[in-house]
Amino acid sequence: MLLFFGIYFYSQWGIGGTILLFSSILFNYTIGILIDKIPANKKRPLFIFGITANVLYLAIFKYFLFVWGVLSDLRIEFGESPLLWKPNILLPIGISFYTFHNISYLIEVYDKKIPVCRNFFTFVLYDMFFPLLLLGPIERPGNLIPQIESERFISKDNIWNGLSLFCFGVFIKSSIADPLSRYVGIQVGSFLSLEPGILWIVAPTIAFQVYADFFGYSLCAMGLAEMLGFELMNNFKRPFFSSNPSEFWSKWHISLSTWLRDYVYIKLGGNRHGFVRENINLMFVWFLTGIWHGAGYGFIIWGFYLGICLVLYRILKHLGLTKLQNKVFTGIGILFTFYTFSIGLLLFRINSPKESLLILENLRTFPSWNQIPFMLLLIILPLFLFDLWQEWKQTDRPTFFVTTKPYLFSVILVLSFFWFSLVSPFAKEDFFYFQF
Repeated sequence: MLLFFGIYFYSQWGIGGTILLFSSILFNYTIGILIDKIPANKKRPLFIFGITANVLYLAIFKYFLFVWGVLSDLRIEFGESPLLWKPNILLPIGISFYTFHNISYLIEVYDKKIPVCRNFFTFVLYDMFFPLLLLGPIERPGNLIPQIESERFISKDNIWNGLSLFCFGVFIKSSIADPLSRYVGIQVGSFLSLEPGILWIVAPTIAFQVYADFFGYSLCAMGLAEMLGFELMNNFKRPFFSSNPSEFWSKWHISLSTWLRDYVYIKLGGNRHGFVRENINLMFVWFLTGIWHGAGYGFIIWGFYLGICLVLYRILKHLGLTKLQNKVFTGIGILFTFYTFSIGLLLFRINSPKESLLILENLRTFPSWNQIPFMLLLIILPLFLFDLWQEWKQTDRPTFFVTTKPYLFSVILVLSFFWFSLVSPFAKEDFFYFQF
């Protein structure tokens, strides 16, 4: 049943993408079986072939057009005519997520951390489990495959807790992310026509928009999975309460940051070869993070920008300049970390390196009070209060109190419905991470 709904769900975006996904599944299932069967001295070449094929598969569909555009831009710079012909390559939805799924599976099988999956239907469902098929979280095979293979017992608490997470995910997507998206779209239609200093307001708005959008999807995925008897990893852990970049990236898009840590950073040597090599490894990981998010100049610059921010913090920590801890310094650190991340998100929207200079020019001026849309503060209030409550409880996973305090939950549900009725734009807005 789960497999059928996974196929049906993904096929809504076209049968071509489903065929490509099945091709990737069949290839990785076969490589995993062969790695387990063949002699030890032949495993490494086959493993490298499997990883390389997955990377090329992702690169062709996600980055070929970008490279083609760069070549065309270079021809223009050297006084030649641009490349007029352009290949028609459509980007399959969720390709980054399910390709990373398969790469982690091959690595875990090769390192003998998990047994090879011999049941083909189990492996297909590992990639086509519909709650996380499009935007993750990027579940590890050692967590998801055993849950698929084992018997699941669904309790009343599973249903109610899962339903509450799903509803809250839809609520913050439609009542917070979508209205903020409308405001951002109006303000940064073009970087050439910005009001002076407006990006100091737009940047944190984008941060809350992206957070509400992606966190909302993650909650929906967790809620659906819990109603089906599965437990997915928590992808966010109140990142805007982080007081430094290192802490922030341990709480934001956790499935991706831990994936890159375990399968790229540690494989490159991590921090085992000195401080300089450690930071070179970090910069490479952040370069990959940038291009993973998308094929464009802005994503590459964004990756380097955040990598530099993290390296600078680690240098300060290495010099012992971060030891002073009190409420004032923590508050300053939270504000600085938040704005560092927020300004970085502006880079997602640039179409050429030159537009980054327009961002810097705008940020030289601070906005006036009459430019601040205080309605935005009201829109983000429910999400801020929820995170503040979860931070106070120090929960590892977002939780509600459906069964323990049903009357209080009912009041919150009614208030949320009225809030949704007043604030939601009631229009179709794609999830922000669909483009990745």
